[in-house]
Amino acid sequence: MRYQGRVAEWNDKRGFGFVMPNGGGARVFLHISAIVDRARRPSIGVLVTYEIGQSSDGRPRAQAVRFVGISAAKVQKPSAISSILLLVAVLLPIMYVAKVRISHPGSTVPASIYKIIFARQALRTTSDFQCSTEKSSCSAMTSCAEAFFHQERCGVQVMDGDSDGIPCEQQWCN
Repeated sequence: MRYQGRVAEWNDKRGFGFVMPNGGGARVFLHISAIVDRARRPSIGVLVTYEIGQSSDGRPRAQAVRFVGISAAKVQKPSAISSILLLVAVLLPIMYVAKVRISHPGSTVPASIYKIIFARQALRTTSDFQCSTEKSSCSAMTSCAEAFFHQERCGVQVMDGDSDGIPCEQQWCN
């Protein structure tokens, strides 16, 4: 006869624990060797079905233990291809931000991310702007890209009030 219960205690290092039967009663000893499909390890609170046998000392012991609601076919580890795709999806944006930081050495990481998302024209290597002493404030700028140009290439730092690397946040780069 099969019983159902929840894993009430589990010591993963030692490979054993106890199951509390759903209908009440004394807890039943559970050893890792009694689990039919070991693709998954037991944990506290997991619902299992089991048969009752006896240990050598006559105490009840769970046998032929199966996890409820999960078959071995449903428990799948991510494939190598999906792991590689996930890694590429994470690394590509990081590498692109690093490329922007290298190509614009005066730029901070938040400023580089801001340029990638909101101010793409500030990333162009050829610029329509020129350094000028007249262009030293946000009111003298005509765009966010121009503000970035003057901050990074002309050394005009007064336009970045909060020192996060993004100039003219109130006027142009908002």
